[in-house]
Amino acid sequence: MVSIIEYSAEKKARNSYPYKIISPPMPSRCCQARMSRIGAIQVEGDNNRFYYKRCSRCGFTVREFVSTIDIDRLPGVGVSDWDRTDSWLDRIQREVQADIAA
Repeated sequence: MVSIIEYSAEKKARNSYPYKIISPPMPSRCCQARMSRIGAIQVEGDNNRFYYKRCSRCGFTVREFVSTIDIDRLPGVGVSDWDRTDSWLDRIQREVQADIAA
């Protein structure tokens, strides 16, 4: 996979999107709250969709990949087929409430 991001501790962070982005090699504390999307979604290889996210303060940049789930198909499938977390949380909550009541 070709990337326009160059990770460097020696060079100053620079955004020259869409040609090149120089990024620190590691995220900082500021990154969690200041990451923003740069540019449009891009497609690479076997339909791998991604976009670049960059910290507005320190310049740390990553490629964030987008899920390949067919959004149009989701309403017909049903949530329980995709994610059983809700039923698991409901069961745990009922067990806790039963323990508290006992």
